[in-house]
Amino acid sequence: MKAYRNRFDQKIRRSIALVLIGSLGIFSANTSSGSKGIQAAVQNAFALSSYIAHADGITATGADQIGITRADSMSAIGFSGLTVIGANGRTYRANSVFFNQPNGIVATGADGIVATGADGIVATGADALSIADLNGITATGADGISISSASGIVATGADGLTFPIPSGVLTIIGANGIVATGADEVSLIGLTGLSLTGVINTLQTGLKSFDTGLASLLSSLTDDSNVNAVILYHRAPTETDFNNLRQIGVLGGVRYHVLPAVSLTATKSQINKISRFSAVRAIYGNRTLKFAIEPGNGLTGTAQVKTDSYLTSQNNGRAITGRGVTVAVLDTGLDGSHSDLYGRVAKNVKLVGTLGLGIGFNYPPSLEGLSNTDLVYGHGTFVGGVIAGNGARSNGRYTGVAPSAKLIGLGAGDATLLFVVEGLDYLLWKGPELGVRAVNCSFSGGASYDPNDPVNVATKLLTERNVNVVFSAGNTGPGMDTLNPYAYAPWVVSVGATDESGDLAAFSSRGSSNRLTGPTLVAPGVNVISLRSSGVSLTGLLNLGLGGDLSGLSLFDLLSYTVGSGTSFSAPQVTGTIAMMLEANPLLTPAQIRTILQQTATPMPGYQRCEVGAGLLNAYAAVQEAVGAR
Repeated sequence: MKAYRNRFDQKIRRSIALVLIGSLGIFSANTSSGSKGIQAAVQNAFALSSYIAHADGITATGADQIGITRADSMSAIGFSGLTVIGANGRTYRANSVFFNQPNGIVATGADGIVATGADGIVATGADALSIADLNGITATGADGISISSASGIVATGADGLTFPIPSGVLTIIGANGIVATGADEVSLIGLTGLSLTGVINTLQTGLKSFDTGLASLLSSLTDDSNVNAVILYHRAPTETDFNNLRQIGVLGGVRYHVLPAVSLTATKSQINKISRFSAVRAIYGNRTLKFAIEPGNGLTGTAQVKTDSYLTSQNNGRAITGRGVTVAVLDTGLDGSHSDLYGRVAKNVKLVGTLGLGIGFNYPPSLEGLSNTDLVYGHGTFVGGVIAGNGARSNGRYTGVAPSAKLIGLGAGDATLLFVVEGLDYLLWKGPELGVRAVNCSFSGGASYDPNDPVNVATKLLTERNVNVVFSAGNTGPGMDTLNPYAYAPWVVSVGATDESGDLAAFSSRGSSNRLTGPTLVAPGVNVISLRSSGVSLTGLLNLGLGGDLSGLSLFDLLSYTVGSGTSFSAPQVTGTIAMMLEANPLLTPAQIRTILQQTATPMPGYQRCEVGAGLLNAYAAVQEAVGAR
């Protein structure tokens, strides 16, 4: 019996050896090794087994059958099919193969691959590739994967943490199909054609906000009464949208270069019809905004930044003064002829704020190349001086925070909503070519915070384009819930005011302790000395009449400077600090700058966050941190 079993085993071993000879190419079919060679092959075969585990590398050409477990690498070329043996010994032809947790797979010329849970895949020349739950993908020689002009992509990690992917680096060209599963939001810009199947809320439609002030006004008007309004759309208005307006009798208005809005004059009845258009997102009336200035009688100390030897050594031996940084001032205008600003106003624009003349939806006719756009008010010139005045008329005594920065003046006159929207759209349109990195907004609105307000929509777009937006907190304190509604936006930097003793100014607006809202930080805002516009300068005349100027300035200085208080003048101190931070580190993003300003602010014991935010501006520490972040 034992001899028979031995003979049977020999036959089985010889058969396996022949299979291995034909399948794996271990030996030639006409090997001269004879039975000993076959026996050696069989022994090797049994060592390898019909399954090969933990192999460092396998090359199989024309293989009829391979079983591989946890191979470190595998290269398969030109096989026409694959036979799989199940755990029960049953064999069958496989139509698909799944690789779980491979360390590396190289596929050449594959018609289709499905990879699940792979740590990494390199695909060369693949015709089709469907990949789920990958930690990383490298594609070489793909026919085309490109995504351009995306406004943003949000990725969700395995732990549930979401994070944004910057725009401008991803392009998809010539894709036959794209499948997005579980996407919360998709932004599509510049498409010529789009097919959507089974999509829910991919494109937002319908009215989201209606200005309460406008609603109150309309309730008191007859149906044929005219009002001025800003119509905000979910995306850039198209010719279809303009035709819809024409069909209800609105024949003209102002369209904008970037902001998805139209300003127009319409009747109460027409406004009601516009509110029902599915493409309309919000409707706001043209209201007057307020400059955050109080009559009164400081300038934040930034001398340490300019004189610190370490900061100078880290800036190629030059003192940090905002050199190479351009800041926009959206205000009453800018007196570019003032000696303290002369030669550093890169562009001075007078905003028209008109609803246009005649028929048609036209772009606003802004006036450029003016020397002085602040002939009446003087507020914008004062703000510009706090940011970048170089003290030329005072032998350096009254110098702004960043005296080497360049300014863009956007003259909004009396700052109605139409003026401000036009100015913000101008920055969205021309800001990139002008190199604008920050904009100071020392005005406030009278309504509550609404993310669909045209101003908030515009400032968010600016922030996404790497422009820092600074708002004054407002001058309606000391009560709670008095914060400028535009200062609530989480992407802007909002600034309250302190007095000359370092205490919170009584007029500085507060947020809400219940909702943990408030200014981002505070800066000196009482008895600030800055530039007097060469025009009428109502700001300067008011302070002179109240005796504020005479208490802080000589008669000679009165010709070129004036004194003022308010969060209007604390905000530009932060804007000037941002200019110095950007000179020290031009790669800083608005989010990083906002964080640095908060982390370096000097705490103010005894005050709540809703009153003073992170604390008092520390320009020196903020610039140091900016240098350290390089």
